[in-house]
Amino acid sequence: MAKKLILLFVLFMLSATVWPEAALAEQAGFRTVIDAMGRKVDVPPADHIQRVLALGGSMAFVTFMGAQDRVVGVEDLDKDELSKPYIMLNKKLVADLPVVSKGGAVRIPNFERIIDLKPDVLFLVSVDPAEPDSFQRKLRVPVIVVSQGQTSFDETVFFESILLTGEVLGCTARAKELVQGIRALPEKLHYRPEPEKQALAYVGGLSYRGNQDIKSTSGHFFPMRMAGIANVADSTGRKGHHFINKEFLLQTNPPLIFIDSNGLALIREDARVHPEYYQRLQAIASGNAWVLLPHTSYWNNPELLYINAFFMAKTAYPDQYPDLDPAAMADEIFILFNGAPQYDDFVRLVGPPGPFSLDKGN
Repeated sequence: MAKKLILLFVLFMLSATVWPEAALAEQAGFRTVIDAMGRKVDVPPADHIQRVLALGGSMAFVTFMGAQDRVVGVEDLDKDELSKPYIMLNKKLVADLPVVSKGGAVRIPNFERIIDLKPDVLFLVSVDPAEPDSFQRKLRVPVIVVSQGQTSFDETVFFESILLTGEVLGCTARAKELVQGIRALPEKLHYRPEPEKQALAYVGGLSYRGNQDIKSTSGHFFPMRMAGIANVADSTGRKGHHFINKEFLLQTNPPLIFIDSNGLALIREDARVHPEYYQRLQAIASGNAWVLLPHTSYWNNPELLYINAFFMAKTAYPDQYPDLDPAAMADEIFILFNGAPQYDDFVRLVGPPGPFSLDKGN
């Protein structure tokens, strides 16, 4: 008898440590979705999903769906002063919500607190294939990975994650509307010059695990491709974020330079120490260097990638876009993504785009 009891106890403990995927799938209305890591995840019916957690910056996708009122806990960074549109938009909404995780490059969730909140699903942006499965086993909650693409922004991956979020949350119509609206944005930047007439530029100061200086750039930079601008960093053969040697920039010496505003302070300090270097860059010497809105703060700000494309196109090809108002376009894009104009608030936080100066102020 004692042996039978021990065997039953062992079987019970084993069953308690396994994520009951089969049991979930058999429940009425449960659906199987494929997330951004190719994982099959069984999720409850959409009308049963009323308690949501979103970690790793995935709150952006929930906000795109207008479903942020279902969120029951947040990461610490979601209450920070980061230059992220969804954080600015949701500041009052999340003020009294409990913090369930430390965000950043090393995520530290409070699993006990998450379990106490009884979320129906958890969204996650992650680059660690083991992380979502680990979370799912510990929490016994469906964990859905969404993404903007790795290691650089990928529209296809981004659109798939928007549609996935809409499917899970029962916001399919909204997700399709957003994707359709985003697909229409490049049509507004119609000018595509012959290669010999194409503007040649460099973008520096891009954030990567913190703010960076002039050496921080990106190959195949999405806003530049959308604006029809040739990127000197593409000649390195590297796609996505990377650091260049300062001599490379001096050798290519493009006539146009864009600077992410997150890197402004570091670039100005470097220019104070090495003024002769910056004086030799023709774009800066001729007043043809321009500040962009910050496109990265704890992952990309996808809205800003599209918005910056319009500022870049207006700067590179002013004769082709005489009626283009990038600031007005920015609010149109903010409304498309988040349902509210945010340009003025964003500029108050990070400063306006415009001509670059090595002195304080743009």
